[in-house]
Amino acid sequence: MRLRPAASSALPGESVIPLARDNLYVVDGDRKVPFLRGMITHSLVERGLSFEDAYEVASTVRERVKPRKVIEKKDLSLLIQHIVQEKFDKKYVGAPPPAAAVPTTILVRGQNLNLPFSKGLLAQSLQASGLEPSAAYEVSREIESLLWRREQEEIKRDELRRLIYETIVRKYDRKFAERYLLWRYFKAPDKPLIILFGGATGTGKSTVATEVAHRLGIQRILATDTVRQIMRTMVSRDLLPTIHYSSYEAWRDRMSIGVDPDTAVLEAFREQAVRVLVGVRAMIERAIHENFSMIVEGVHIVPGLTQLERFAEDAYIVPLVISTLNHENYLERFPIRQREAENRTSERYRRNFDNILKIQDYILEMAEHYDIPIIENLHLDQTVSSILTVITNALREKLKISGEELVQRVL
Repeated sequence: MRLRPAASSALPGESVIPLARDNLYVVDGDRKVPFLRGMITHSLVERGLSFEDAYEVASTVRERVKPRKVIEKKDLSLLIQHIVQEKFDKKYVGAPPPAAAVPTTILVRGQNLNLPFSKGLLAQSLQASGLEPSAAYEVSREIESLLWRREQEEIKRDELRRLIYETIVRKYDRKFAERYLLWRYFKAPDKPLIILFGGATGTGKSTVATEVAHRLGIQRILATDTVRQIMRTMVSRDLLPTIHYSSYEAWRDRMSIGVDPDTAVLEAFREQAVRVLVGVRAMIERAIHENFSMIVEGVHIVPGLTQLERFAEDAYIVPLVISTLNHENYLERFPIRQREAENRTSERYRRNFDNILKIQDYILEMAEHYDIPIIENLHLDQTVSSILTVITNALREKLKISGEELVQRVL
């Protein structure tokens, strides 16, 4: 199908899309941009009008601009304000006057880089402070609306950060605002952040790790079970039998040589963890060498066995343990896992539940001994919020920086 300027020039049997002859434009300095009714509607909705009322205003504006074909941005802004007051003066008393809905970009100016303001990216970055996604979006929306009302086309990065900081303090709490500044301060780290999630099978480590990675903008997640799977393809069962079983079934090979069943489960698990952690440490060394942050999650992250002390000077290491202490709630998790992975069956986990509990008790004892934070995973949002608090506090301690210093250095 070809686009033709008029119906009379079409060939027989061809469809014709008529060209618009009433294009409208908004002049903004040296720029001439199309008049977009949808942008005006969106702008008015952001300022408190219902969609129906906003669309009505935008349509009225379009009809009044149509005879002129072209309108200056400031004149369009005044026209929108006039029509809003004309139609809804009583209904929207006190509402801020809408700015001209011209699709302009608000530029954030930094020392070496200028980037367009993004409400979505800001909302995501704010979640690292521990704010719930809805709260982070609300702050971002308020910042964007304020910049629009000011009709700012650019803002310095430090000014934007101060505006965000003050908005969080006003709407929520200073602790969230200081955490926001901490992650801004940590944006270009001199060494990577390595977060370790330990915990027994079924405690929700993978789900929690994925959500925390999203909140912190960390791109790499390593599961220790992936390392085990790689190792088992490279090393035969005869050489390393324990890595060829799940963590809670590694004891089976020991039973064939007469090891006490009461100690076989933990002995085999410890041996498997030690073997797998060799590969985990190799991945952490690579992360340090290439300076990228990473989350490592898995049952093999056992306090006291990881031997990560050697990396303390080269990376920010933050270990945690995820647990589910209520056995009934714990057992109920396994049918969910069955739906998530075809090769994992609820019956298999239930059959080995006593061994899984033994491993969890052992990991918790080691965490207690080595003073590693234990987070009980009851509700995802609450768990993630607690974890972000632990990570932020640990990072602040490692950086040795106070709230007052953060304000001075970042703002």
